Amino acid sequence: MVKRPVIHGFTMIELMITLAIASIVLAIAVPSMQSMTSNSLAEKATGLLELDIKFARSHAISRGETVRITPIGGDLANGWTITAVTSADLIRQRGALGDKVTFITTGFSAGYAGFTATGQIEELGTISIKTNGCTGNKNKTISLMISGQIAIMENACP
Repeated sequence: MVKRPVIHGFTMIELMITLAIASIVLAIAVPSMQSMTSNSLAEKATGLLELDIKFARSHAISRGETVRITPIGGDLANGWTITAVTSADLIRQRGALGDKVTFITTGFSAGYAGFTATGQIEELGTISIKTNGCTGNKNKTISLMISGQIAIMENACP
């Protein structure tokens, strides 16, 4: 009786089949991951801006002075600052959220959104948030009402 040696490992055919299956799975998964990342960025951008708008209004009421959200470099895509007008205190600053996010403002002729000491908005306006590569209704429009409250409307991604 001849004893055959035990061979450990993969044959070349097994390795090629495994690589082919892995590349097919990756080809299907990568586009889904990119849209998932864009959707996450859209939600993050909306959440941060909503949070900071509420934060600015709250500080305007608690400080008893006008508080403004001002885009850095004139574009919210570069980030924004929250500043108390009378005391000139910088309350908060946000940096850019990436080149996939676009902000489009309507209204706000002075270039900023501000809240008075009573929590009312200084000037009516809307901020549309658009994210490249998102899917579904992840783009949003934030409307600032005269009372200082905000309304968020979902928009379809392109």
